[in-house]
Amino acid sequence: MPDVTPDLEARIRARLAEEPGAVLDHVARDLGVTPAAVIRCLPVEEARVVDGAYFEEIMLACAEWGEVTMIVHTDDVILEAKGCVPRGKKAHGYYNLHGAPIGGHFKYDACAMIAFVSRKLFTSDTRSIQFFNRQGGCMFKIYLGRDEKRNLREDQVAHFEALRDRLADAA
Repeated sequence: MPDVTPDLEARIRARLAEEPGAVLDHVARDLGVTPAAVIRCLPVEEARVVDGAYFEEIMLACAEWGEVTMIVHTDDVILEAKGCVPRGKKAHGYYNLHGAPIGGHFKYDACAMIAFVSRKLFTSDTRSIQFFNRQGGCMFKIYLGRDEKRNLREDQVAHFEALRDRLADAA
């Protein structure tokens, strides 16, 4: 992933301090950096990063958590699919999910970094797992689900935190 100069890192951190609920992809676009560079500038209580080699382990764990929201965010589209992550498997160079509404084929060996993100988005608390390629672009995100009162599901938060802590501590 491309390196960020100390001056640019200071600008990213200043922007995040000014707009604590900002969409990270927009911060990256506005400052001309990758989304991964922005993630790396978040305080440790907001983002813990692990190696992309944990891709399959994380995806299999998420398959046990119930309904989540998977997001693919490009410059032109924010695509959301709400549902359960199906158990996937590797074949033909892809990690394959055969399910609906969440399904697809992921080039798992392109994943260089995975971030466990705990922060406000606009005014709502969120927890997400974000997958980044070698160029620092975000491949996709998995956001934890919410209950009928729009609160994060406590069971998913517990699973998220346990997985994050176990993998980040192993690094």
